[in-house]
Amino acid sequence: MQELFRRRLLVVPLLLAVPIAATGVQLDPTSLDKREELMSGGAIELELSASPGPGGFTGGGSPPRVSTNVQVNDPQSFLPDGLVGRSETSVVTSNGGQQLLAGWNDADGFCFLNPGLCTSIPQLGLSGFGYSTDGGKTWTDGGAPPLFDDQIYTFGDPWLDRGGFDKQTYYYSNIGASLLTGSFGMSIHRGHFSGKSFAWEDVRLVLPEILTGPGGGDFLDKEAIAAEKDGSGVVIMSLTNFLDLAARGQCPNASPIGFGEIQVFRSTDAGDTWGGPIVVGPDLTDLTADPGCNVGVSQQSSSPAFGPQGDVYVVWERGPFFDFEDAMNPFVSPEAEIVVSTSFDGGASWSDPVVVDDVNHMRGAPPVAYNRNRINNHPRIAVAQNGTHKGRIYVTYTSMAAPVSGIPVVVPCPVPSAQPCVAQNLTSAQAYLSHSDDRGSTWSAPVPIAGPVPAEGKKRVWPTVSVEPGGNVDIVYYESLEEGLTPDPADIECNLTLQGGVRRAGTAVSLVDTYWVRSSDGGRSFNAPVRVSDVSTNWCQVASNIVPNMGDYIFSVSKGNHVFPTWAEGRNGVPDTFFAVGLGAGKSGK
Repeated sequence: MQELFRRRLLVVPLLLAVPIAATGVQLDPTSLDKREELMSGGAIELELSASPGPGGFTGGGSPPRVSTNVQVNDPQSFLPDGLVGRSETSVVTSNGGQQLLAGWNDADGFCFLNPGLCTSIPQLGLSGFGYSTDGGKTWTDGGAPPLFDDQIYTFGDPWLDRGGFDKQTYYYSNIGASLLTGSFGMSIHRGHFSGKSFAWEDVRLVLPEILTGPGGGDFLDKEAIAAEKDGSGVVIMSLTNFLDLAARGQCPNASPIGFGEIQVFRSTDAGDTWGGPIVVGPDLTDLTADPGCNVGVSQQSSSPAFGPQGDVYVVWERGPFFDFEDAMNPFVSPEAEIVVSTSFDGGASWSDPVVVDDVNHMRGAPPVAYNRNRINNHPRIAVAQNGTHKGRIYVTYTSMAAPVSGIPVVVPCPVPSAQPCVAQNLTSAQAYLSHSDDRGSTWSAPVPIAGPVPAEGKKRVWPTVSVEPGGNVDIVYYESLEEGLTPDPADIECNLTLQGGVRRAGTAVSLVDTYWVRSSDGGRSFNAPVRVSDVSTNWCQVASNIVPNMGDYIFSVSKGNHVFPTWAEGRNGVPDTFFAVGLGAGKSGK
């Protein structure tokens, strides 16, 4: 059965990349393959060209203040002992905040998918997890979630939440696949804490509507999960489905995937069985403009959240617009939209999407040390469950300071190489918050979460929002400073290989820190940013065996007047998952 599984992997190239050739590369990065371009925003890939780089809990003083940083995962090993890279984090806590569960993309899982690559006992999954029972002071690295009888192997995009009939069931969703059948879908592990230990108890696999077709079948990507905490057992999972349009008789192309449909799967029995899909964002492939399925609007990076009255919301990025008809002159628009769909019946039915804001998408301008040539916005959503602003919905997202092209700019390589090069794009990016008080019908003007950014050199990315009891709003985000560090302005200070054998080299580095801002007035204003990471990471000097090296998002949750962020950084020369606790000023209301 493993041979069937490996053949299936070849149909979905983003899940298992081949090593990059050292010479003779003839790739033109402007010739874009739609399947890879759209789906590669999701699951992790293997990268073998990595090289080592340099390598009271919240303390005293007036809040807001942050604890010392704690590494969540165990120390890592380079080949042949293992593979390095622990990023794209998620976290969830018990109601009191003492028990915590974290998840991340884990490179060691590629040792299993590539027999003979590593000498260590292979980890059975590309998603790792860790847990703490002392409020995050110490952590146990649990490896990968177990396969169980159905042999469900995780493929990254980790997302965690807590709920269930007992309100203490922990859910861990990922891209997943069955080693028995080769079927790809989404996996959901369920588990519980018991004293000072944590254990997974079972797993479910949610499959696409159409499993196989001439183009390889539907492919589910970028799932996110939310669990109701009222004991009802309702759980919602939103995701992107890249539809196999050939299997539906809509497109004759050899690689006929759509541009992404946002779907919701729903469980009413605490995650035991799942219904769906319910389409909240229909596929926007324009078959009228091009029957070959090469024109359309992408949809990606959804995230769900429950409100206090059985209401459920899903946010995602709609756009940019793509035109791949002329492979030599592809077009990607610089604009996109942040949209939200609403359910008033616990996720059984959904409204048409409502636009939160128009944004300049960041697809063509990732942080200069991000080892993919494209990046998604990844908006996030949270809802106040009580307090003055009970029911207020908050959405965070990033918008570039100026429109940027989604097509990489090919440039002469600054140093001799057989690999093609693309330019660094130093355009700045700002993070924003918008809110709604009428259950998603209308949205406030966007508020920058921190001070102005210059035209170039500073990117605020992946803001994640959570709400404390009483209504205080916490936002945690990455800030990438992009400038040269040496006195010589001509120094090539960042030179890294991207997926597809392309390199990005230039005079700027990507110096990244994690920050936290807090609002006590319902998101109208924020305190000065508080630095969460106590070490800055120059991601140009971090070795990683996975793409994307920085992951695709970070995570935080709020309890009481505390925020619990997790993020990836490279103080040890490799991407590790870190954790801290932020204490807010004063106490949240009840």
